[in-house]
Parts: sequence; C-alpha cells; structure tokens
Amino acid sequence: MHRRALLKSVGYAAGTVLAGGVLAACGQEDGADDEQPSSDAPAGRSSTQTTGGEEQTLTVVNASFETLAGTDQRFAFGVVSADNVPVLDAELDVRLRDPDGNELAGPFPATFVDTGGPLGVYHTRIDVPDPGPVIVVVRDGDDIGELAVDVIAPEDSALAVPGQDATAVATPTVEDAMGMEELCTQQPDDCGMHEVSLEQALADGRPVALVFATPAYCQTAACGPAVADLDEIRQDGDWDDVAFIHVEIYEDAGQTVAAPVEAWDLPSEPWLFTIDRDGAIVDRLGSVLIPDEMQDMLTALA
Repeated sequence: MHRRALLKSVGYAAGTVLAGGVLAACGQEDGADDEQPSSDAPAGRSSTQTTGGEEQTLTVVNASFETLAGTDQRFAFGVVSADNVPVLDAELDVRLRDPDGNELAGPFPATFVDTGGPLGVYHTRIDVPDPGPVIVVVRDGDDIGELAVDVIAPEDSALAVPGQDATAVATPTVEDAMGMEELCTQQPDDCGMHEVSLEQALADGRPVALVFATPAYCQTAACGPAVADLDEIRQDGDWDDVAFIHVEIYEDAGQTVAAPVEAWDLPSEPWLFTIDRDGAIVDRLGSVLIPDEMQDMLTALA
C-alpha cells in the first residue's frame, strides 16, 4: 500500500487535529484527496436547527475514528462558534439524543486538552449500549451544537477491537530494522521502544503497549507527539515486563506503508493498543492520543 491509499482511508475518518474550524487528517498533504473537509466549510450538521428545535450556534467536530457500542466509550471532539472561533477549555454539557430528539443519556463530563494546534480537543466517555445513529448534543451556556454519530457494533469495526487476539507480526528493532529507512523518526533521538519485536514479545507472554505512529511524517500537532508522550510514560513508570513497541507507519520517506501496518490493516494513524499476556487486545486509542488516557491504559494493563 502506498501513502495515498492510506490517506484516502483517513479522509473518510476523523482527523487528528482541529485546524481553522475543521479536522485535518493526519498526514494530510496539499491536493491529497477530495474527501478532506474544506477549510471554509465546518464539518458539523448542515441544518441550523437541532433535533430539539433550537437554533445551532456551535459546530461540533468529530475527532474519534470510530465510536463503538458499549458503556464508558471514549469520544473526542472539537467545538467552533458560529463565527468560526475555537471554543477552548469551556465547561460543556454533553448529552445524547436519538434522531427523533429523545434524550438518551448524559450529561457526560468533558475535559479539554491543548494539543498544540489552534483548536484543541475535548474528550469524554459516553454510554451507547446499542449500535445505530445517535446525536451528540453539546451546550456551552446558551450556545448549542449537534453532531450525528453512527455508533457501530465492535464486530463491524474497521480494525482490531478489545477482546480480539492481537496480530503477531515481526516489527522493526535495533537488531533488525527489517529494511526500514528509519527505525524511528522521532527527533532529535530515537525513542526507546524498538528493543523487542511484537512477535517475540507475544511469544514470550509479555504484556505489550503497541503504538503505530510516525513523528516525522504526521503533519498535525495532535498526532506528532504520540511517540514522545508514550516514551515519557514508559520512562516515568514501573511497568514490570510490559514491552513498549513503536512501529513507524512508512518504510521509506513517507511513501510506502510498512508491512506491520499492512498486517494490522490500519485505516489511519496514530493508534495505541494494549495487549495482555495471553495475546488479547485489552484496549485501543486512536486519532488523538491523549497522555492521560494513554497513562490509564498502561496502568490497567500493568
């Protein structure tokens, strides 16, 4: 798979940073694909009325690749005012409605994270026990906005989900770079997460924190720090025999998707997976890798 193929799949999903009022896909380049949102067309609901009949004065932008059915599901989003001004670090009221306007659940607390970009991201956890369409309703005082979200069953996910067996593949290490032009594109120094191959760690029965990301070729503020943030968590904690493994997305200068990424059939990046000693996926986090959530995943794994 070449870079353009991966970019095309990213274009259909949430991007990883909010810029100028819209989500920009990770790795987006000039003229990449027509599916990317227009910079002067905010990616919220097109109607000016909510399902409750109120006028929408906020644009809510999805920053989650997928929303799975279940309780306590992660959901990340951005908010822009009617004047296309980012709504930063506000105390938001987040609830769920069905498409007919009936309230389903909430309120859910939302925490703001400064990703280093112009907009930042809010993250929350929502209860969506059944697959199907739901409306995420966000209030900031008297202002309101909605976002239609298609909640999917885990078995319909585009990639591996918790409970499934991890795909055991060889990944590049300091001893065997597997033909990668760069083992790690983090600057100025490589991360310390290339000591063991995923295949070997799983064979040894070790729990694994596996991150797919490319610091050099991810062109957004939100996904670029993912490797450094995980490496800092690794260095700051006592994780026993947890194997921390980083896999670059491209085997060359941002052009050809690397074999482990192909084997995991990833439609976008970055992604973090935690895997238990039996080789089962415990949790996953994509699009925007928030350090607090990464820390929680590692704590639960260890």
